Amino acid sequence: MNNKHSEGTHHFILQRITAVVNLFLGVYVFNFFIKSIGRPYDSVIETLSNNLTWLIIAIFSLSMCYHMWIGFNHILDDYVDEVKARNLLGNLNSIVVVIVALATSFSMITIGFF
Repeated sequence: MNNKHSEGTHHFILQRITAVVNLFLGVYVFNFFIKSIGRPYDSVIETLSNNLTWLIIAIFSLSMCYHMWIGFNHILDDYVDEVKARNLLGNLNSIVVVIVALATSFSMITIGFF
């Protein structure tokens, strides 16, 4: 991350927005998973096929990934002094976030449409 003056404020605001989104959508997602305990596989997949459910879970996942990406990069900026290590860890963070975001999005779209 570059330490531009406006970037810090921008990330601060985006992290707070994603936190609020995660809070509201997280209640729905957590409730869905709690209700799915002990239910047959076909019943859970049928519920996930509902447009509202898979869309909420996909948005929640993407919001969580972005929130995590911002937060971890701020941790790296604050606590890792060596530039090469910070850049390497920042790149690894980006790779993990992209993999998780793509995997969950692909899964939810596949369940939702097929």
